[in-house]
Amino acid sequence: MAAPVRSPYSYEEIDTDALPPSQRVVLWQEPGRLPMQADPTDAEARRRFRIQLRRLSGPAGRFVDLTATPMKLSRTKSHCHRDGMDMVSLTLMLDHGIEHQFEACESSIVVQPGQILVKDFAKTAAAWWPTFHRGLNLHLPRPTIDAAIGNRSWHVHGTILSPTGLSPMLKAQMQVLAEIMARLSATARVAALEATVTLATTVLRAELGSRLEDEENGPGLFAAARIFINQHLCSHDLNPDLIARQLGCSRAHLYRLFAAHGVTVGDYVREARLRHAHTLLASDTHKSERIGDIAFRCGFDDPVHFTRLFRYRFGITPREVRGGKDLPFC
Repeated sequence: MAAPVRSPYSYEEIDTDALPPSQRVVLWQEPGRLPMQADPTDAEARRRFRIQLRRLSGPAGRFVDLTATPMKLSRTKSHCHRDGMDMVSLTLMLDHGIEHQFEACESSIVVQPGQILVKDFAKTAAAWWPTFHRGLNLHLPRPTIDAAIGNRSWHVHGTILSPTGLSPMLKAQMQVLAEIMARLSATARVAALEATVTLATTVLRAELGSRLEDEENGPGLFAAARIFINQHLCSHDLNPDLIARQLGCSRAHLYRLFAAHGVTVGDYVREARLRHAHTLLASDTHKSERIGDIAFRCGFDDPVHFTRLFRYRFGITPREVRGGKDLPFC
């Protein structure tokens, strides 16, 4: 009998508190445990040392939610030669600013919360944080990066992504993935990781001056559009002009992106709003909220029109959902 084929995707959770105290620091200084060597900054930091991580891995990239006590992370030339790791990382800083130093730079920079830092693990770097810290990391192997931006990948080390354009959508995507990945099915994890990688490569192209409406950016731009729509479902100003302006593309190109997936922009927005309204109506948390108020919060100005659309979409009225009646279809 042939051995079962192992999935190239994996998800794991690790907490050093599950290890004997004598192993908690030593284990994470071994090559391959982290892209950068972890060193507590002093005896007290060594005593309190703790790393927690959740890691979702696949052929195109790896997403890591890392939380750690005070420490210094370093990647030296010998470290690079020893593990041969060849990838680029996009790290979203959370909690507080982190000091970094990069190859060939004498001075250090502080990356602030909410900023996304790009690091190339074929080059040296160091980072320090004096208090408990959490960061979200998207690691992209060199083939993924080269396919996206070619030899320009060698010039992104130490770059902080712009706070405008598509970067806020990548930030939102990373935060959502960190929040939900433990609850996702294996299939959904694969889709979520691939969507995040696709968006990240488009963001990098845009940061390096690529024309956003080029065909290669289509999947990433479509992912960014969906993220923006889902972030602003409650806004009554949400329309194709606003979406296109936020993404930095023309309205005509936005229409083409959605048409390639067999849907119009308006249809996608309406479907997302109806599904969000159904979630709120079925939630015990919103039992006391009037149906008309929920409709308005989901972007529908006319409660009668909302009820008509809802019933047409789900085959059941909003009031019946609130009463606990099952949907005939979704």
